[in-house]
Amino acid sequence: MKTYVICGLSGRAIGHFALPLIGNPKLPEYGDYSAHGRLVAILDIDRERVEIFNRNQGCAVPYYSADAFDRMIAETNPDVVVVTSPDVHHAAYIIAALRHNRDVISEKPMVIDGRQARAVLEAERASHGRVRVAHNYRYPPSHQAIKRMIRDGLLGRIVQAQMIYLLNTSHGSSYFRRWNRDRAVSGGLTVTKSCHHFDLLNWWLDDVPEEVFAFGARNYFGADSPFAPSPRDGRDHSVAEQNEGCPYYRRWKAKGADLPKDDHLRAYEAAFSIPMKTQYPRELGIYDKEIAIEDTYSATIRYRSGASVIYSLNASSPWEGYILGIHGTHGRLETTFRAGASCIGDERPEIVYYPMFGERQAHTVPHVEGGHGGADAVMKHDMFVAPDRESDVLRIAAGARDGALAVAVGEAVWRSVAEDKPMRIADLLGGDI
Repeated sequence: MKTYVICGLSGRAIGHFALPLIGNPKLPEYGDYSAHGRLVAILDIDRERVEIFNRNQGCAVPYYSADAFDRMIAETNPDVVVVTSPDVHHAAYIIAALRHNRDVISEKPMVIDGRQARAVLEAERASHGRVRVAHNYRYPPSHQAIKRMIRDGLLGRIVQAQMIYLLNTSHGSSYFRRWNRDRAVSGGLTVTKSCHHFDLLNWWLDDVPEEVFAFGARNYFGADSPFAPSPRDGRDHSVAEQNEGCPYYRRWKAKGADLPKDDHLRAYEAAFSIPMKTQYPRELGIYDKEIAIEDTYSATIRYRSGASVIYSLNASSPWEGYILGIHGTHGRLETTFRAGASCIGDERPEIVYYPMFGERQAHTVPHVEGGHGGADAVMKHDMFVAPDRESDVLRIAAGARDGALAVAVGEAVWRSVAEDKPMRIADLLGGDI
């Protein structure tokens, strides 16, 4: 049985790692892997948060302060270090774990920029430990089906791909009332969110991104939003004042609104009702003047093989999901995925394959219950037990190099916007590709 420590008791840490390792029978939806792994410590900046978690779950996982990493390793001797802190701190804990020759599971994004990614790759090369990045977006059945179709040669050599990704007005606005809105902490939306999509594209195409050019803007959030009160009267407003007349607030947060069961807001459910006082000392509003990241992007990515990808992200859309097309020398596949108000897929996506000289073929992917379209349960089994045959064949597990490439594309997008020029991935990763 492997032993685990967690660095950063975030909501993701609770649902994806702590609860599965504890195996609370009252919360079966998170899985029980207590026969395969044991949680031996939690490191966090907030002792009270860990104490409340232990009390809620009826357990006694030892607490370590944020500066006690080395002591935690010495006293608990874990096999695996799980890194689920705010994104900016991932690199420090990953590198510290590798220095102790421990394996690492890092939440995505692995880090927030190419400089941190280079440091992680260098540390892994010098260590007996290995890094795994929890890119759960590789695991939904529809995404595995697309990978199989490409792997089996249905499209021939990939020439182009297009991905239009939309965040609905609940999910999209949530990034701007959380710490993710601070680029210095999260890398910005193209890293903290879009790394999902860039990793997926890299994996599907089995290719290496080399150059990025992008446009971007802030159209919906921040002090200059068309919905913000500040431009109308020229003064700062409290969050309560911002919410007066705010269409996002009226739609999703106001009393009596038809609230979705958003898996990104589970901090307010019973198992996750632990205050984040150190992380959120004050309430954040989506029209705060501190918001500086963009909410709309269009990018072109050139790959080593010569293939190109057109990618766009819009963080304020009436519906959530994506429109995807992948075109090869021998055919094309297309799919549109629509998520429910909860941001969790509630439809069975249809993948349409067009042979270059044949008839249209539609493939419906069976619906699978569970978080993120059934991805979470499969990924937990892969991490805590062992990869199944399909995971091995499709090479679903993401390593440090995969994590670095996904982050580097995200950084290249926002830097291209800021500097109005193409960005080379090798320049961000120092040739580590």
